Amino acid sequence: MRIVLRDVTLRYDAGLPSATTALSGICLTVEQGECVAVIGPTGSGKTTLLEVMAGLTAPTSGVATIESAGAVRGLRDAVGLAYQFPESQFFEETVFADVGFGPARQGLAEPEIRVRVEEALSRAGLPADKFGGRSPLSLSAGEKRRAAIAGILALSRPFLLLDEPTAGLDPSTAERIADLVRNEVRAGRGVVVVTHDLEFVEAVVSRTVVVGGGAVLADRTTADALADGVLLEGIGLESPPYYALMDRLRRLSHPELDRIGLVLGGARGTGDDRQKP
Repeated sequence: MRIVLRDVTLRYDAGLPSATTALSGICLTVEQGECVAVIGPTGSGKTTLLEVMAGLTAPTSGVATIESAGAVRGLRDAVGLAYQFPESQFFEETVFADVGFGPARQGLAEPEIRVRVEEALSRAGLPADKFGGRSPLSLSAGEKRRAAIAGILALSRPFLLLDEPTAGLDPSTAERIADLVRNEVRAGRGVVVVTHDLEFVEAVVSRTVVVGGGAVLADRTTADALADGVLLEGIGLESPPYYALMDRLRRLSHPELDRIGLVLGGARGTGDDRQKP
């Protein structure tokens, strides 16, 4: 199963003097079991792209759909989207009730709702027996974020879209979100993450899509994208330290520095895989 966008363009106020183009000719495929980052400057269309992928916003032209074994179907039943700061949308008295709201709206029977909620909270690292009866507002910042994501997981959809999931979180709490994403990918869920957190991208994501001005500028492996200092500088982002160093060494173009680069590159391996000078 895959999310497929073919030549997707989205214009607001088409035909009016105020018309703007949010997305332009986007072609993108995300497979189930794949983790993809979408990075780019503020206002580049990242969140709008997530909304199109979730079926919440229809493109002006082009196609956004789900393909599965040759069949084509709508996005809304296959994709769950958690906006930036989703914890601001809590409204139930308990964590259990809030996470269970989506499954209840799906018309599931009470026993199935309970199973869905308990499983989602467990996957989010918030066991129901400890957190289910608490008020969402009593949770820590990181717990709130994970509880909000659990509400999306409880919908049991094959794709999870996250908009800036580590925004406002300290490093240790962000690592819990990273573990959650890794586990969902291992379980076969497709995950798309919009983020400015390149350390999170480096640690979690296998493929990175760079957007700017509503268009795809690059679609590469994460290692290739993070190693391209010129590309990242063009969208106002800095490479993580290791990649910044490697990019700097490459730009110096000295044979001895190339040798040093190979040594440092090997140092990122583990055990017997490490290269030595």
